[in-house]
Amino acid sequence: MSEFKRLIDAAKRGDLEEVKDILRAHPEIINQRDEGGATALHHAAFGGHQTVAELLLEHGADINARDREFDATPAGWAIEYLRERGALLGVELRDLAHAIERGDVHWAERFLRRFPALREATDSNGKSFKQLAEESGNQEIANLFRQQP
Repeated sequence: MSEFKRLIDAAKRGDLEEVKDILRAHPEIINQRDEGGATALHHAAFGGHQTVAELLLEHGADINARDREFDATPAGWAIEYLRERGALLGVELRDLAHAIERGDVHWAERFLRRFPALREATDSNGKSFKQLAEESGNQEIANLFRQQP
């Protein structure tokens, strides 16, 4: 197994000591990319291995490296496994509420297409976005919530 493959495997497992050993001997592979364009930092972030991610950053890992498959940074990988389960960012929740409030059909539709979990989400007051859309009086926006994704 190559040292790079060992680094990726150790980052995926969160094996801090092995990552240290590999980087000590081969610091030049810190930003090497796998077949999908991901770095060891991507894999550590996806696994939620904070101490490994911190070590990689201390050794010069590119915090904004983008993979070739998703064009995603390590930060994107860090939240992806939660996204697959319907997780949303606070800014997305606030922005959808704002789009509904302003009657901005284009942006409301864009948010719902990109983040289908918003259909079941609530605003900061616990009111469903579907209810906000109905109460907005804007039939185009209300219809967005009546459609199946």
